[in-house]
Amino acid sequence: MIIRRLVASTLLLPAVGLPAWAAGPDPHPPLPPLTYSAQVVDGRHLLADDPAGDGRRVQVLGELETARRVAVVVPGAGHDADAFDEPLGPLDQARTLFDELQAQADDVPFAVVAWLGYDTPEGVDRTSARGERADVGARDLAALRAHLPADAEVTWVCHSYGAVVCTEAAASGTADRIVLLASPGAGAATVGGLGTTAEVWAARTPGDVIALVPGITVAGFGHGTDPTEESFGARRLHVGDARGHSGYYVPGNGLVAGLARVALGTAEVSRG
Repeated sequence: MIIRRLVASTLLLPAVGLPAWAAGPDPHPPLPPLTYSAQVVDGRHLLADDPAGDGRRVQVLGELETARRVAVVVPGAGHDADAFDEPLGPLDQARTLFDELQAQADDVPFAVVAWLGYDTPEGVDRTSARGERADVGARDLAALRAHLPADAEVTWVCHSYGAVVCTEAAASGTADRIVLLASPGAGAATVGGLGTTAEVWAARTPGDVIALVPGITVAGFGHGTDPTEESFGARRLHVGDARGHSGYYVPGNGLVAGLARVALGTAEVSRG
């Protein structure tokens, strides 16, 4: 119901002006650049821990210094530092992918980064329908590359509004592979429009309500083309038995296995 309201309101913007849920300025001013600094706090291997906004936290799973494959999990709206450890939160998502990589990687050293490095939108609201927070987040996602091993291949795994962050950061050239899950729009009509040489993958599960978001931009609202559209040109990732907007990181599903293969550079394009 909330997504349907977002869709209807966005489409009606030119005719009736801003709806009540979308009116007014962003309640959070843009955050300053995120300061990365490796530290161990209560057993956590952190690259950043900043209380500004709703909190920004970047945590590493695995041995980053020796990793030759690094997957960076970029979450979407509704996540903050207080909920970082909750079920299906950023750390839980990263652990699910880490466990799958451990099962597949054999002798390839890898690490996973849970990257809550931006001030996420609180939910389906004005900020999630616009790109300002993604613009700021893209700056700090690109800056992460300088704190990863220089010879590692880096994969961004980006969910929902996090996919908006990743497409905004794509032109920085700081990722080797970009996976767009449940993206509300890629901000470009084609992969070529992202200005990146990275492999770009996309997936959306059956039953994901994000499919109701129109692939348009009106008066600064909306994020443009759905990257799962064939015309966009992304590599399609098989979703297996994953279902719904929250089903992408369910342990043991076929999509998680596919994400691990992308991060390892062994994935095949879905024909389905």
